[in-house]
Amino acid sequence: MKVNEDKLAAAIKAGDLSRVYFIYGKEPFLINMYVDRIIEKAVGTEANDFNLRRFEGNPDPDMLSDVVDTLPVFSEYKVVTVKDFSTETRMTSTDKLYLDIVANVPESAILVFYCIDIEPDEKKARTKRFIEAVGKAGTVCSIDIMKAPKIASLCVKKAAKEGIVISDDDALYLVERVGGRMQNASDETAKLMSYIGSGGRITRDTIELLVPKRLEAEVFDLADAINAGRRTDAFRIVDELFRKQITAVNIMSALSGAFFDMYCANLAKNSGVSGSEAAKLFGHFSGKAWIFTNKIYPPAARLDTAYLRETVSILSETDIALKSIPVDGRVQVEQAVAKLFMCREDHRL
Repeated sequence: MKVNEDKLAAAIKAGDLSRVYFIYGKEPFLINMYVDRIIEKAVGTEANDFNLRRFEGNPDPDMLSDVVDTLPVFSEYKVVTVKDFSTETRMTSTDKLYLDIVANVPESAILVFYCIDIEPDEKKARTKRFIEAVGKAGTVCSIDIMKAPKIASLCVKKAAKEGIVISDDDALYLVERVGGRMQNASDETAKLMSYIGSGGRITRDTIELLVPKRLEAEVFDLADAINAGRRTDAFRIVDELFRKQITAVNIMSALSGAFFDMYCANLAKNSGVSGSEAAKLFGHFSGKAWIFTNKIYPPAARLDTAYLRETVSILSETDIALKSIPVDGRVQVEQAVAKLFMCREDHRL
């Protein structure tokens, strides 16, 4: 059967394990987490080489069949995992062999196919057949994108397990600071927990002290300063970016992306498209979709379309110049920022 993430989590927690799984989607952190939970539930945290076998890619089907059929040692189950199994790159002659394995996993084994670095295309015929086969014999789950508030909630729970407090608002601020990415938010939460210690509290001041802003977040602050006419703040941010040894090309790429997102959001608003719909339309997922919807769309919708169109043009020209004219990159970035302020004044914002 094909289930959503909530049902997958509930079944694993209850110990209702399937003989075979196919887990994939857009959230590698969660996919890894659920695979680990299946392993822990089936064979415990101290699984030995006899009861836990890991493969990657597309293992030889005869070998995979032999491993799956081997009985566990002093355990009810044996778990076999196959990471980044490609449903599309197999030879036709082996298709039936893999499907036979899926259909005949013994009661003593749990076979888990999962994808981290590749994402199966559910529209492809072979992928459809594989999903259908696993669905008949076990469980298929496509992990949906995770929104920033849910990521923040997981960070709060992670800290609480160690007796550490972080407010929902501060956890959300942490998620925004790391660019809305689950893995980054988890890693930074662990770092903060180590610094604070059990029984402590993670505050916004601590986050600002220990968690560096991702480039996207810093450049968004720069764009916000330009739109608000805060020249001192804007050039201070530019100076900080160069002091961190971020290249002019990377700064310009991120700044161009920020203004392009604002331009897209503005057009979407004027066309009657909601923030969440626009995020999907322009290919924003996970935490970035939440940031686009809640942080970029509202202010961009209030800006002048002609102004945003011109800013995108200015930044595009600067990006081309950076890559083709042998002039100091910092000078070109600062000139672009100055032009953006002039553009703002021309449009009387």
